[in-house]
Amino acid sequence: MNKHPLALALLTALASGAPGTQAQSQAAEAATPAAAEPATGTLPSVEISGFRGEQVNSIKYTRPLQDTPRIITILPEELLQEQGVTSLKDALRNLPGISLQAGEGNPPGGDQFRIRGFNARDDINVNGSRDLGNYFRDPFYVDQLEVVKGPNSAFSGRGSAGGTINFVTKTPQAEAFNRAELSLGSDQLRRATLDINRPIDDNSGFRVNLLSHDSDLPGRDIAKEQRYGLYGAYTWGFRGDTRVTADLLHLQQDDIPDGGLPFDRDPPGAAARGTGRIPPGLDFDNFYGHVDDYRDVDVTLFGLAVQHRVNDTLTLSNQTRLSRVNNDTVIGNPRIAAIPATSPGFEGATARGTLRPRDQQDEGISNQTALKFAFATGAVRHDLVAGVELARYSYDNRRRAEANGPTTDLFDPQPRQRPAIAYDGTVYSFETRERAFYLLDTLAFSPQWELNLGVRHDNVEATASEAGRENLPTPGDNLSLSRTDSVTSYSAGLVYKLNPRTSLYASVGNAFEISGNFDRNQVQLGGNAGARVANPATFDIAPEKTTAFELGAKWKLGSDLDVNAAIFRTTRDNARFPGQAGGDNSILDAKLRVQGFELLTAGRVSPGWRLYSGYVYLDSEVLEAPSRPFAVGQRLGGTPKHSFNVFTLYDVTPQLAVGAGVQAVTAQFGSVQATETGTRKVRVPGYGVADLYSTYRFTPQTQLRVNVYNVGDKRYISQIAEGGAQGIPGPGRQLVATLRHDF
Repeated sequence: MNKHPLALALLTALASGAPGTQAQSQAAEAATPAAAEPATGTLPSVEISGFRGEQVNSIKYTRPLQDTPRIITILPEELLQEQGVTSLKDALRNLPGISLQAGEGNPPGGDQFRIRGFNARDDINVNGSRDLGNYFRDPFYVDQLEVVKGPNSAFSGRGSAGGTINFVTKTPQAEAFNRAELSLGSDQLRRATLDINRPIDDNSGFRVNLLSHDSDLPGRDIAKEQRYGLYGAYTWGFRGDTRVTADLLHLQQDDIPDGGLPFDRDPPGAAARGTGRIPPGLDFDNFYGHVDDYRDVDVTLFGLAVQHRVNDTLTLSNQTRLSRVNNDTVIGNPRIAAIPATSPGFEGATARGTLRPRDQQDEGISNQTALKFAFATGAVRHDLVAGVELARYSYDNRRRAEANGPTTDLFDPQPRQRPAIAYDGTVYSFETRERAFYLLDTLAFSPQWELNLGVRHDNVEATASEAGRENLPTPGDNLSLSRTDSVTSYSAGLVYKLNPRTSLYASVGNAFEISGNFDRNQVQLGGNAGARVANPATFDIAPEKTTAFELGAKWKLGSDLDVNAAIFRTTRDNARFPGQAGGDNSILDAKLRVQGFELLTAGRVSPGWRLYSGYVYLDSEVLEAPSRPFAVGQRLGGTPKHSFNVFTLYDVTPQLAVGAGVQAVTAQFGSVQATETGTRKVRVPGYGVADLYSTYRFTPQTQLRVNVYNVGDKRYISQIAEGGAQGIPGPGRQLVATLRHDF
């Protein structure tokens, strides 16, 4: 960590000494560096105006958002910068209908979300390629975030039941520019970023982004986060028919991780009272881990993209992405240890941190080749994309035994050292080899009517294996299981353009996930005694399948304001169901349903007034559960009935902009009740959080931004562990000042 200030200084010197650094600094609003004109024959660049995007940055999507038959939202760099976003979870607060999760028993840490009620932790992409690494993503190198709602396997392959998240990375541009930001704030926040773009000649250039971030967690004792990153990209082919871009991301994290607060989830007669709540009177600042807990993560991503315009109607693209993520973590997950039998409540109760160690390496390699061509059959125009995708992903974990840390007072936890953690001599692994072919076609029958069709066939070979069990104190045979799933997915959407500013659509699509008992998150990566890499008894379960129907409308109001509305209904068959005992992830023949309504608005209300807002209503239910009939009618976890957000910014003068944001979420559950009389499912109350923003532009090149997050210092639970044992509080009030200079 002591090296990055030097790196920042060196690159600052490089930037300040380079010619042409004032090219972009004349923007009246200090906007994002302007992109070069699109090269002849390349895909059009994505234009951003007033918090809105026009088109998904992928060859698979051939129409602007206005004419795409599904809800797709874009979080542009402009919006993320104004909000001072420093993590993916902070960015996704802009989108209602997405709830946060925290790992428990599964790989700890890392970004975990539910989109429209369905787990999306494996549905995060970088430039359209799956990014399965178990880490927390920082958007310092991101041009925009794209979120596609609804089942999406026809476009993205396995998973994608609730939707997908895609990072579009920054790329070199044809004109030189630099941008430096320095943020200082409460809770010892210190953050610095540097963005340098340099053309090498009129046909090539490079771009470098640097990050240094160090902060305590607002409203939490002891826990902190520290990371630094380097992103570099080189592009050849600003002009002409061929463009090649190579990019590299390196990110390091060194945190004291936050396990959150314990829920009282055990039934009466056990260690707790079984209320399914945070014990009343618990201070949300309390930290139940250990001062020497740690999370060390090392991320390396490499991408190579080639795009060639053959002629006016034919474009060929190829993308290769390599990834490696090393995650060495010991985290103390909070648990209620004991309650005196004579206590009517929780007086005299003790707590501990249950140690969840991981020494995990995730690796991936993927290649996508796609051909996009336009043609006509009679009066019908086609924009067809045909593609092939090959991928291999692997996850290896050197198992270390889990243990209980020392106990402390539940209401006044004291700093404590954790016990030693030892490697048990085994390695558990999971691997998938994936092959897919897809066809995506948009048929234009007339200026008013378009039909969007997609079909994709996936072949997924999965293997879970053990090594080293012969070295355990009680030796055993190593288990190895393999299976193959071959699934065809589809998508269809009909669009009617009522007028140039209004589109109506109806769509249907599906998604699949390989056997719900057999994915990387069910591989026992912890150190529970006797745990196996997979459960042979429930191994050959058919894939989970999700189908959704959606009706929607999209409007353009004024010159720059987009409004999207949709009603949807999503069902999942052969669904995963919570286990009846710890480590039991049985798959039953459950049927789940999530339905609701979504309204999103983004853009400019007037020349000086920018708005980003949304509302989602979710109604979820277990429809069928023949083996556990008591679950029928229960609400699914991570599906608050109402969620709302708004972020607005107004230019009071050409120099001063002020704004505010509000996020509101109603009560939600952690999961479905696993047993009729056993551990209680948890419930967290709803909350509302308000933020304030202000930006003052001293010159076109220099501005100061002040952000006040959680103005009322609301204490609430923002993330629920998948197993329901703990919840992680949302950040407390924080004041951050950011100085930005373009040079």
